[in-house]
Amino acid sequence: MSSSSNAGIPAVPEDPDGTDAPDVTVVVAVREADRRGIGRCLESLAGQTIDATRIEVLVADGAPRPTEGGPRPSPTCVRRLPGDVEPGSPADGVHWLPAAEPPQDAPPAPSSSRPSSSRPSASPYGGGPTPSSGRLRAPSDATRSRAEPLSVERTGTLNQALARARGRYLFFLDAGELLGREALSRLVDAADDHGADVVCARVAGSGSGSGVFARTRHRVPLDEPGLPWELSTAKLFRREPLLRHGLRFAEDVPAGLAEQAFTLEALFRSRGVAVLADYDFRFAGVPGPRPGRRPGPEGSNSQVALTAAAGEPGGLEDLLRGTAAAMAVTARFTGPGPLGDGFHLRHFAHEGEVLTGPALLKAPEPVRRRVFAGVRRLVADHLGDAVLAGLRPGLRLRLSYVRAGDEAGLLSVLRYEAAHGVPPLRTDLVSADWRRTGTARHTLVVTARTPLPHLGALGVRPVRLTGSPEAGRILLRAASDGAGTEIEVRIPAEAFPPGLTRIGLSTVLPGTGHMAAVAPGTAARQAHGLRGLRPYRLDVCPDGADGLVVTVVPVGPRRAGRSQESPFRLVGRSPGPARYS
Repeated sequence: MSSSSNAGIPAVPEDPDGTDAPDVTVVVAVREADRRGIGRCLESLAGQTIDATRIEVLVADGAPRPTEGGPRPSPTCVRRLPGDVEPGSPADGVHWLPAAEPPQDAPPAPSSSRPSSSRPSASPYGGGPTPSSGRLRAPSDATRSRAEPLSVERTGTLNQALARARGRYLFFLDAGELLGREALSRLVDAADDHGADVVCARVAGSGSGSGVFARTRHRVPLDEPGLPWELSTAKLFRREPLLRHGLRFAEDVPAGLAEQAFTLEALFRSRGVAVLADYDFRFAGVPGPRPGRRPGPEGSNSQVALTAAAGEPGGLEDLLRGTAAAMAVTARFTGPGPLGDGFHLRHFAHEGEVLTGPALLKAPEPVRRRVFAGVRRLVADHLGDAVLAGLRPGLRLRLSYVRAGDEAGLLSVLRYEAAHGVPPLRTDLVSADWRRTGTARHTLVVTARTPLPHLGALGVRPVRLTGSPEAGRILLRAASDGAGTEIEVRIPAEAFPPGLTRIGLSTVLPGTGHMAAVAPGTAARQAHGLRGLRPYRLDVCPDGADGLVVTVVPVGPRRAGRSQESPFRLVGRSPGPARYS
């Protein structure tokens, strides 16, 4: 699904506006939770160092209109930006766009250069993105940007704002936020001086010392590792290319994800992307806990908002539809390789975490099946090995079940996580003993158990022998109680050379592996057999770590002649590969 449509957006005229157009249109997006902050937000616009005639303010009111006696913009703002800002009343400097108001015809596209009294725009972006050589990694929550709330009420009003805006640039701001006094002046100057079509502005208190905001740069490549995590619309956009390419907000997906798709297309179509990290451009405008949001560090974790919304009726399918729309934009503008992988990683690590999380477990069965099928399509289309390797192990495990089409397996993993707080990435060696398989012949039988369900369906050789020998037969079967997988390994005694051999089991899934641990109290076991005419003692016992020690020691008269030679030596040859049944 594309984030753009030409409907309602006029073609760029041959004669763009004159010099009377404002430099920047600020679109203030209002949600119900932001009502009490709208006055302070508009006051921060009134206090900008840029001249008032260079600003146009459109209030995109996607929430219900204020009731009588509710919050209203302050008189200070009215004096600085003339006009009546009461809802529904158009004004010279501030226009309130209620959700019910039909879209207006858009004015002509603005000139891409400043008025004659200002500095000219710089030359277009040169070269294009350079593929990244670093390994993909999903950043921790501490390095991500502020919340990108999942809501569905305001995309239509944002499209009205796009249609009515007259400024050369667009800047989107939430009504619950404030702007630094020099914010608009710095943003417009940076875009004009360096020819950037998109300018990312630092947010106060958002971990700005790391990631994409580590320093100011006026040419940031699209494969910059932190850029895919900055997909909110809280940026400065040059309006001319938005009009030329007909960018609009999709109105059939939640607003937060429609904004991601919009920002992605703007980035991919831009001549240049700049990052300004030398000033705090945006601030949280409402002190204390905000309605509908958790206080403290979780308040800036957008996954909290996504998870809460996914738990609402229809929320999980809305999230899937919006994620698919955003990923489709990336797929349209990138081919296989690091650039597209970086953006796909962001969506699997962020939205994919919620789509395959507890909300799926709680969803009604028809919804669960539809969401699982949709996520499986996203995995088939966009989840390459490089993306998978960049995800946390527990999410890799979930997506491995999605890739295998095993919905029951994924639900079993989620139930285990709900009960234990960790993914079921563990295997326990339960027993090891010698089984007689003929006259003086023995086979070592090792049994293990893992809470991972349907292990055999996840890949070729999901369980492997480590150490020497690797010969043996591995059988996988569903646990008798229906929870997890039982593993049985059979190794002929003849496969072990004389001396000491250390063996173990590892479970290997796509991008995820772990060693089996020996269960406490596992006892040493002993047997006797022949090799040719010579008798041998066979021992197996825990090695004190995550494996077993097998010793094959000759017994009888000949042993005395070799008393100086220690039988405990590590033998490194491998009789052959393990066989699966």
